[in-house]
Amino acid sequence: MAQELLREAAALLRRRASEAAESPDERWMVDQDETGALVVAAFTPQDLEADGTVSGSTLASFAYPDSPGRYTYARAFAVASHMAALDPQGVVALAAWLETTASFEDRAQELGGTEVAAPLIDPAVRFARLYLRAAATG
Repeated sequence: MAQELLREAAALLRRRASEAAESPDERWMVDQDETGALVVAAFTPQDLEADGTVSGSTLASFAYPDSPGRYTYARAFAVASHMAALDPQGVVALAAWLETTASFEDRAQELGGTEVAAPLIDPAVRFARLYLRAAATG
């Protein structure tokens, strides 16, 4: 059933978020390293200075040291921005949405009205299939 798919995707999201973050309050941002190369960096609230400066640690580098013109490669910036937007805290929120939707579908089945719930359930199932790289069935 769809609930199992939703719960499987939620568990995988949570596991990957846990493995990717050093602490539960870690956030990600797009930044530049000391050479000006594009990076995705991790930071926590304690890494915020009073003047708004953030110091974090590099998670992924989009550095092209042999080609400085690629430091601002548009697609690399888009990829880095997407990665940073889906940091572990964001992914945990997605997992909660999938789990809540699975519980909602459980309840809808108990009440015999899953077709009325479809507009809420279907987007979550589509996301779960995409995330799990699962084939669409039924």
